[in-house]
Amino acid sequence: MIKKIIVCFILISLLVMSCNKNSGQNRSQSGQRGSNKISNFVEPSEDVQNTLKGMEIVLGNWWRDYDPATFQPRNDIEERQLEYRRWILQEYGLKIHDKNIGGWGEIAQLATTSIMSGKPAATVFRLQADWALALYRQNLIYPVSDSKIFDLKAVKPVEWNKHIAEAFTFNNKTYAFAFGSSGSSGAVFWNKRIFREAGLDPNLLYDLQKEGAWTWDKFLEISKQLTRDINNDGIIDIYAMPCDFSIDILDSLVSSNGAMFVDRDANGRLVNATNRPEFIEAIRFYMRLREEGVMKPKPEGIHWNWFVSEFLDGNVAMRMAPQHSISDMRTMRDDWGMVLPPKGPRAKNYVVFTAENVMIIPSRGFTSEQVDAILWAVRAWETPIDEDWRIGNYPNFRDRRAVDETMTMMRDQNLWQWRYHTLVPGFSTSGIAWQLWYHEGEPAQLVEAVSQSWNALIADANGL
Repeated sequence: MIKKIIVCFILISLLVMSCNKNSGQNRSQSGQRGSNKISNFVEPSEDVQNTLKGMEIVLGNWWRDYDPATFQPRNDIEERQLEYRRWILQEYGLKIHDKNIGGWGEIAQLATTSIMSGKPAATVFRLQADWALALYRQNLIYPVSDSKIFDLKAVKPVEWNKHIAEAFTFNNKTYAFAFGSSGSSGAVFWNKRIFREAGLDPNLLYDLQKEGAWTWDKFLEISKQLTRDINNDGIIDIYAMPCDFSIDILDSLVSSNGAMFVDRDANGRLVNATNRPEFIEAIRFYMRLREEGVMKPKPEGIHWNWFVSEFLDGNVAMRMAPQHSISDMRTMRDDWGMVLPPKGPRAKNYVVFTAENVMIIPSRGFTSEQVDAILWAVRAWETPIDEDWRIGNYPNFRDRRAVDETMTMMRDQNLWQWRYHTLVPGFSTSGIAWQLWYHEGEPAQLVEAVSQSWNALIADANGL
């Protein structure tokens, strides 16, 4: 009898364990399916859902193809993003494809001609700002502010780029959009080993930035300490930074002093802002850096982008470049950090100088209901897979402070300043930047030399 009781007990125990195991598997599978939908996901309305079914959305660009049916993820983040995007497509019965529809020199014309024909080559075009402005002048862009999906106050599931919306708002209607920032902001990168060897704390720039003491004067002081003749042969071995790429350096100095190449007046018209005192000061400070001998001159007969390898190889201590230049530094042997450009004397705070590609929806070929569905789908498509954006950024840097402190400020739209000169077709800051290598006169002379041609380009952009 006792044996029968024991056997029954064992059988019941095994049955319970089996049920618990299956229950756990079901919960696990349910959790996996649920993980496809991120926690801040915003469901579409019933009308939008009905419009989405069977829709095919092409995001036209000039640099890549991303088809969720064939894309091969390279890391965990890309794999989870792909899983989430595939879930969107399956759940709502649509197709989305980020597609290279033409080269950099072709896409603007392709957008124009295809929209005019009533058969747009893309559902949404990713364009440079000046190309988008040209399309607006021809009434070829749909005013996205007419859509109930477009809400600049919304922060879920992803934050709208308010500065792009402002730049493309005309007569109280907004014509272009984007989400967040693409990493075009200027930054200062530095080699921690060279700082240490010069007797400086390798995290000094982080500390100065955090204290609000990262200024032009401090930048120059540190640059002098970093520029050294190591072997006492009378020849400088380590410079603070390369003289090139002067376009990036000038952008950083102009923005960090609260200056601009082009601004908008009270009537929304673009105006030349290079004759303002804060702009002249930026040129003067660049010239002072050159005169103080802290910038390494370009060697004779070397490749044009020599300044990249100079920093990677540890021949210069710092480099001023856009934030996306971190892609150059993946294989750098020495550890490095990243801060915003130092504050100029007229700046109240650090400045994040932005210039993003924008998205536009053609004015022909889509109904208002379809535009609502397109905007919902693109917003969902661009939603980051992690609510904590830091997670995906830590692997790109050598320390956490670059993300926790510098990138946090880069994402603060209150610090952003839009580069309005990117709205002007044909406008190139090189008209001043290249001259800074050897100009010996007054800064105002450089401004005067380009003012006539730049004023003409600005007038064209204003449609005058």
